[in-house]
Amino acid sequence: MIRTILNKLFWGVYRHMASDEQYARARYRLTTGRKLRLNPPVTLSEKINWLKLNDRSELRRIVADRTGVRQFVADRAGPEHLIPLIGIYDKITHEVWKSLPRQFVLKANHGSGMVKVVRDKNLEDPEKIIRMTQAWRQTDYSEFGREWVYKDLPRTILAEELLLTNEGKVPADYKFFCFEGRTVLFQIDFDRYGDHTRNFYDRALNRVNAKIIYEPNEQKVVFPDNLQEALTLADRLSEGFNFMRVDLYLTRKRVWFGEMTNFPGNGFEAFSPYEFDEKMGRLLDLDTSGQ
Repeated sequence: MIRTILNKLFWGVYRHMASDEQYARARYRLTTGRKLRLNPPVTLSEKINWLKLNDRSELRRIVADRTGVRQFVADRAGPEHLIPLIGIYDKITHEVWKSLPRQFVLKANHGSGMVKVVRDKNLEDPEKIIRMTQAWRQTDYSEFGREWVYKDLPRTILAEELLLTNEGKVPADYKFFCFEGRTVLFQIDFDRYGDHTRNFYDRALNRVNAKIIYEPNEQKVVFPDNLQEALTLADRLSEGFNFMRVDLYLTRKRVWFGEMTNFPGNGFEAFSPYEFDEKMGRLLDLDTSGQ
């Protein structure tokens, strides 16, 4: 009951009045039940919050831009890793809807989580899609989550080709946790739009006993043949960042770029057990002396 009341106060009143640091401290406490240490931060989730508050590298803003990051990926890794782009639109109109193919994915350029997978547009309500994308465009994601990298990005809508496996499913997400240009850990998200499960593995492909939100997948996992290629690609894309999560899709055809995530879970989704969050935190060396 108390947690429910505090959440309502935070989202209804406090977040509108709080500074970025106050917002981070309050939301971290509400989400994890722990005090957010920033001087110095210890766990990975605490260090992600420190980065969010203190690292203002322009390169982080570039890779947060879903449109701008495409050139970044093409330059570093080659355009063959980019999911084919159908179009970039100021807004989705009835004319745009009619011009789109039967299957595609819509993504907002200026934030996270604003994604719509369309498997058959003939089964969708275009009015509902138009309203949804209008709501995306009206959302200041940098204000909602206090992630500065999204501030003032163009509020356009991207339409990309829909990737599907041979079985007609959306491919599993592979998310690579990179420190100083090298993948140390990766997660696999299975069946994101159904019975979502999540596993973690180290670079040697050993299963790691760690969890963020979703339960593990206990079925036998067969790694794709191009996993090593994906590890190399994640390393290459994360060069120049002390920490970055690189999100990729692996199909039999090739390794596809998904996105680069500066602040996974906005720093509020901590690993459990706590000791693992602390272990991962030791991999990220920050100079906090000036803070």
